Amino acid sequence: MTLSSEERESKRLSGANLAVAVRHVRESGYVILEDVLPRSWIDALGKAFEEASAGCDVPEDGRGGVPVRHEDPFLDPLAVANPWGLQIIEAMMGDDIWSMFPYHTNTAWPGAGMQNIHRDTKHLFPDLPVALPPTLMIIHIPLVDFTDENGSTEVWPGSHLILDPPGDTTPELLEERAAAMPSVRTNMPAGSVLVRDMRVWHRGMPNRTRSIRTMLSIVYFRQFHRYPDHLVHMDEILGVVLDRMPERAKRLYRYHPVT
Repeated sequence: MTLSSEERESKRLSGANLAVAVRHVRESGYVILEDVLPRSWIDALGKAFEEASAGCDVPEDGRGGVPVRHEDPFLDPLAVANPWGLQIIEAMMGDDIWSMFPYHTNTAWPGAGMQNIHRDTKHLFPDLPVALPPTLMIIHIPLVDFTDENGSTEVWPGSHLILDPPGDTTPELLEERAAAMPSVRTNMPAGSVLVRDMRVWHRGMPNRTRSIRTMLSIVYFRQFHRYPDHLVHMDEILGVVLDRMPERAKRLYRYHPVT
């Protein structure tokens, strides 16, 4: 989807475009808002990512998540509370969603191969005859252009609505089932915003370039009863860090202990 100048300036989708975006996610499992964020913003995040990843060991398979630092520009409201992406997610999961900090990046180093097809989360009640509404959704913000050459993610539209056979979710079975379905590559310019139901079948593709391919990846959870009030394993957030976040982000990270 391409946003109007008014939607970019107001940081809010029109009612008509919000309806279209929600329909895309419900039917296909994802939507891409193309080239939304300013190039200067992307350049600043890209430079910060290079510094954050410099001390990281490259995983054996060339893929991994680099935890972002507790400092700007990773605390920018366009990252921790992306207004367009959250507008879509709140329309689908309500305004009482929550998240965890620090968020990560989804990174493929040069030479990274092809992943197995997988879901990031299973169906909540896989024994039901129909898929339920989403309980986990993710916002991806690419910091570089995503292309066939650098390994843009392959997705299977509509696969979030497919139920898994009882007791069998092996990669081999998914490969067999996916072979009979059309897939697409999430090619998009840096600074786009991709909102995805985390049940969608997908896989990272080979990075055949000499450059790192990365995107910010922030997961959002639907509130269930009192869950996750009882969680005790979340990382602590420094009060001075939390104070620098916008009020919307403070609400999203409300379950973290503060020191």
